Amino acid sequence: MRRAILLSLGLILGGCVPTADFVELRDEVRELQAEKRKLKETEAELRKRLEEADRLQKSGDVAPKVDALEAKIESLKLRQQGFDQKLGELLRRLDESTRREEGPALPQAKAPAPGVKPDDTAAAKPKAGGLDVPFAALTPTAAYNQAYNDYLKGNYDLAVAGFEEFLKKFPETSLTAHAQYWIGEAYFNKRSYLPAIEAYERVIANYPKSDKVPAALAKAGVAYAELGNLVKARGLLKRVVDEYPQSAEAALARRRLAELQ
Repeated sequence: MRRAILLSLGLILGGCVPTADFVELRDEVRELQAEKRKLKETEAELRKRLEEADRLQKSGDVAPKVDALEAKIESLKLRQQGFDQKLGELLRRLDESTRREEGPALPQAKAPAPGVKPDDTAAAKPKAGGLDVPFAALTPTAAYNQAYNDYLKGNYDLAVAGFEEFLKKFPETSLTAHAQYWIGEAYFNKRSYLPAIEAYERVIANYPKSDKVPAALAKAGVAYAELGNLVKARGLLKRVVDEYPQSAEAALARRRLAELQ
């Protein structure tokens, strides 16, 4: 399983060109992996408590607690098995999507013409994404992928520049709203909350039918909370709960609202 995960992530970071479905599938894999890590941390903590309870089991009133802890650990194991099955299915779909959507190899850079120094061609290379292809020559999915890979690597300034260029060149694609959202995420991860909020608000205002609207609302609310504006934070988080009650973002919003009480 771990080898399959690393292989798929290698394909992701290696410059594959995704469709919108591919990008969403990739995000879902990453979220599922994060949830698995949390489950393992919870199991480790429960096992620690179980060991402590075992040492005290001479006292009769401890036995029910031991049984309860063992039941919780067994429940966690079952959940982890379910996660493993779902993750395996997602990775299979991701691999199929990669093979299906991977475009033809990008053209290799030509050797400089006779009499032209290699340095004279350096200016033609892009400043972001690590590809020897001018941004203007990229397809929408390739351009999006270039910026998103920068985001995944933590190169947030490059990611913002790439997504902003994408928005200028491809203002009306299925990935446009997503590009705007990831600009907000890049700023948020840099703790630049004001520009993050501006980016999220553009998603909400300019792409009201996008599936990124609930996430943009929730993250804008969290950003306002980080800035100390609890009134705005509560308003946006409540809007997520009211307008998108069944979404994953609504669960996040409910937790944050409880913390802000």
